[in-house]
Amino acid sequence: MSWYAIGAVDRAISRTREALLEPFDFWKWVKLAIIIFLLGGVSSYGNTSNYNIGSEDLKNNFPYIEPGQMPDLPFDHSIAFGYIYQVPQMATVAALIIFLILLVLIFSYISSIMEFVFVESLVRNEVKFWAYSRKFLGKGFRLLLVRLAIWLVFLALFGISLLPLIPLIREVPSDFSLPASLGGILWVVGVIILLILLALAIDSLLSLAIPLAIYRNKGILSAFKLVLGNFRKSWREVMVYWFVRLLLDIGITILAIFLFVLVVLVLGLAFLIFDVALYLLFSSLLSDFLLWLLLIPFIVIELILVMGTLFFLGVPLSVFLKYHLLSFLEAWYENAEIPFFDAPALEPEFKVDEPEPSF
Repeated sequence: MSWYAIGAVDRAISRTREALLEPFDFWKWVKLAIIIFLLGGVSSYGNTSNYNIGSEDLKNNFPYIEPGQMPDLPFDHSIAFGYIYQVPQMATVAALIIFLILLVLIFSYISSIMEFVFVESLVRNEVKFWAYSRKFLGKGFRLLLVRLAIWLVFLALFGISLLPLIPLIREVPSDFSLPASLGGILWVVGVIILLILLALAIDSLLSLAIPLAIYRNKGILSAFKLVLGNFRKSWREVMVYWFVRLLLDIGITILAIFLFVLVVLVLGLAFLIFDVALYLLFSSLLSDFLLWLLLIPFIVIELILVMGTLFFLGVPLSVFLKYHLLSFLEAWYENAEIPFFDAPALEPEFKVDEPEPSF
């Protein structure tokens, strides 16, 4: 018996080679690297400022107070002033948290759009970044909502799983005892592992639903239901697919680490020699401040080149994994209707000319 996941490996290799090397297109690789990068995320920070009130703002609205004395107040002034000083800090923290949440949501939305853009680019073997991004704004937003809902459900499940531990926590003595808490620790670890495995399975099925949402013109939930329906009929194929994907992920990770070390050693050594030569050349002519002012732009450019090279060399790895998913889906789901660029063209049907009737 031939398993679809195993047969998809050869097709993924063939499609990766044809898409990236036949012919080689540098800018196509760059655009794919940008798409792959946008499947990740970033973080940022914020700050605030305070306004200090001077004596000219108060004028003569308050009674005269001797220097060094505090007037009698009808409340505990230490608590009041402590609360006043805490309010701006709490507002700053709340604003920072809201800002970070919004930033994460924005980049999660971009990442969701890129899921569809990446699939469409590989299926068509044509990268149209802006056209595809505009095309999948709606589907990307719905995918984001589905993933947020799944995340909230898993968070609720984790919270519910902790409820049996509440009596145990109350009974734990003040001096922490490991044997007394070992059962609770094992329970939490087991729940976390179970939820992670379940989340990985759902995310894998959701990834299979994305191409169906595109080419069957379905909503992401409707496409997910189609995948679940096919999973019930041929779950063994999916289990083999997950096992093959695990092996591929391990191999890809090892290869990625090797490429990372190789790039860092080669480019890092070359840039280090260049920086040392530049330092020795200008050390006798410039002060330390001016010398570092000269070197910092070169160091920033070198770091960008190293990261760009890593993303560039990682393109075939990500493309291969996505082609493996698409090739498996093509074979596993009979009516996937994925219009691959290498699909054989249908031969036109020829009809025998019939003699025209004579009147």
